[in-house]
Amino acid sequence: MASKLKRMTFVLTPEMEPLLDGIKKEMFYNCSRSEMIRALVDAGLNAIQNENQRNPTKQVI
Repeated sequence: MASKLKRMTFVLTPEMEPLLDGIKKEMFYNCSRSEMIRALVDAGLNAIQNENQRNPTKQVI
């Protein structure tokens, strides 16, 4: 499975780091940071897609 994954690098703002650390401790304590980031990105993409479907005249992306 690892061979199908692609790497991506991004920079955290100073405001994001404590938020991610808190979420890691509260919700993703048994996952790696990579798994946490994948889950958060997936949830964000799904939220955008759902919002676009509910309100197609005002697409977020």
